[in-house]
Amino acid sequence: MASVDTLDDNTKFAQMHGADFPILADPDKKAATAYGVIPEGRQTAARWTFYIGPDGRILFVDKRVQAHTAGEGIAAKLAELGVKKRQ
Repeated sequence: MASVDTLDDNTKFAQMHGADFPILADPDKKAATAYGVIPEGRQTAARWTFYIGPDGRILFVDKRVQAHTAGEGIAAKLAELGVKKRQ
């Protein structure tokens, strides 16, 4: 996960939500800009999900992420892309 929030804010978010995955802190928005998720004229990043294969290539970009169903959507897309579940 990547966020344009500070490391401190991301750490608090992870602790509050019990996140067990890394979160990139990108307060200078360099990564967000490189991935094209900062629309012109906006200060905040769009909520997109990038599915990146083991070879580093982007397999799919979901530009219609809904926060309340993101987990289910990610699981469904990973299955569609043939990503195996961890045992």
